[in-house]
Amino acid sequence: MATTKTDPKLSIAGSSGKKSQTYEGLTREQLIEAYRIMYTSRRIDDREITLKRQQKIFFQMSGAGHEAIGMAAGMALKPGYDWFYPYYRDRALCLALGAKPLEMFLQAVGAADDPSSGGRQMPSHWGYKRLNIVTQSSPTGSQILQAVGCAEAGRYFARHPKAAEIPLLAKDARNGAPTSGIGALDYRQFKQVTFHGDEISYVSLGDGTTSEGEFWEAMNASALGKLPVIFCVQDNGYAISVPVEIQTAGGSISRLVSGFPNFHFEESMAPIPWPARPRFSAL
Repeated sequence: MATTKTDPKLSIAGSSGKKSQTYEGLTREQLIEAYRIMYTSRRIDDREITLKRQQKIFFQMSGAGHEAIGMAAGMALKPGYDWFYPYYRDRALCLALGAKPLEMFLQAVGAADDPSSGGRQMPSHWGYKRLNIVTQSSPTGSQILQAVGCAEAGRYFARHPKAAEIPLLAKDARNGAPTSGIGALDYRQFKQVTFHGDEISYVSLGDGTTSEGEFWEAMNASALGKLPVIFCVQDNGYAISVPVEIQTAGGSISRLVSGFPNFHFEESMAPIPWPARPRFSAL
């Protein structure tokens, strides 16, 4: 008869049938959900690699080894409330926030039903309007300043709530509403965006992208404005193909940015059983 090993911290306590509280702050259900997200992310990666070898898709960016940090961020933040500017290895993040595997496969094959861009964007360029996941451009690092701008916009609209009001529609203009000056039509009629005043802007990037000018501009602007931005630098030891020792002075981006004021810095080694374990820095 097969037996199942369980962690005593998660087992039933005594004869009362009452479960112990949590394991490392997570309930049994949360741990199972976290594993499901990470496993699903890896299996989608594996299937896309197979499809690429079969020439059914023509581009694939793997998130293997990055599942844990993406899952954790997705479970800690609020989809459709906070704002997300991911990079191409953030499959697990998107799944944790509510993206569906089918949607990712639709993007992989460039289908017209792809919700991110109707098949126009490259695969792994995540974009889900309902979840506040903003699609990124192919040049690495372009999402970083956008995330800072989003945080600035949220703060501005919190202080000036009427600035976010959607102006008059075109049909109102035809009925005599002004078309210039106060009350005129502008771009906001096309933007269905809601800010709450306490949302967080999350942006992730690889260690190689920290060599881009956008990263340092964004860090400086965030520090000056004390903006609610989470910078998640996922350091897997290589910037695509360049070792971190050659790409980053001193081999650690965390040490380089530690002098910025108005930031809380965390650095951790992900518990991933493979030789090149990523270092994750939340700035």
